[in-house]
Amino acid sequence: MKKTMLFKLFTGGATALLVMSAHAHMFTNFPTYDRGGLYEESKKAEWPYYVDGAFGPVRFNVQHACSHNEGEPVSTRQVIMVMPTGTTVKKVSTKLPAPWEYPNFDPPYQEVENASPDATGFDWAMQFIKPHAHAAFNRVYPIQGKSATGETIPRALAWVGDHPNDNDADLTSTMFFPEIPESSCVKEVQYFFPTAQFCSTRGQPNTVTGWLLGVTNNWTKDRLGETHVQWAPTVSIMRDLEKKPLPSNCASGEILGIYPSREDIDQYLKPVSVNKKDGTVKQQSIEWWLKQRHKNGNDD
Repeated sequence: MKKTMLFKLFTGGATALLVMSAHAHMFTNFPTYDRGGLYEESKKAEWPYYVDGAFGPVRFNVQHACSHNEGEPVSTRQVIMVMPTGTTVKKVSTKLPAPWEYPNFDPPYQEVENASPDATGFDWAMQFIKPHAHAAFNRVYPIQGKSATGETIPRALAWVGDHPNDNDADLTSTMFFPEIPESSCVKEVQYFFPTAQFCSTRGQPNTVTGWLLGVTNNWTKDRLGETHVQWAPTVSIMRDLEKKPLPSNCASGEILGIYPSREDIDQYLKPVSVNKKDGTVKQQSIEWWLKQRHKNGNDD
């Protein structure tokens, strides 16, 4: 049975509620602190946010598995999340919808320009990511790549385990967000994290659910969430206007959207297999996952 869900974005003691038709989406839970300092004002805001330059834990919430129906014995076996890191990350035209609005990104988002670095030479890509295992996803594997400075950094994270339907799980990763340059007109940066759940049901073909801003070659609309909505978990970073007021020529300021390229999503948003003998992690195709029936689904 389809159901109406309340989804929550937690910021300290305040909770913002979004009432949506059909099942809940992947969303972002904010802890009560971060080492860069969580704005007290964000607890009252429409969307919670971090201060630019924040360094601390971010929690991504998984509410249910790849199922439209309550009570089905389906489990999420893997959650793969592509990071806005590396030299191919993009500035995109999409912005967060207002609360209480259906998150409809139509027409499709546009890749505006490179973000690492951009035309001004500033690098908006995230520079540090450290994932943490969860009780239900007790193995987490970073899929490594290179940053603009040549350093190794996760391009995607793969959480592997067994998370039953209709249960919450917070997948946590410590992250460092770039500081907004004082000379820029940017007042807010919205980081989007394309994510997919890979699920299995005993005796049934495997399934997938993707949470993305839009389609790619591999992620067609029929694979985008249960309502085929274009949506991705988001972290919003706000400029500290008291310490860094906008320059006089900036008017009301600029909002940036930062998102992995479509090519990166197709390259990294894939299930993984783990060799039991040596622990080697290998990315597989979406079709590889869908052709399998429930056994373990994670191991070679």
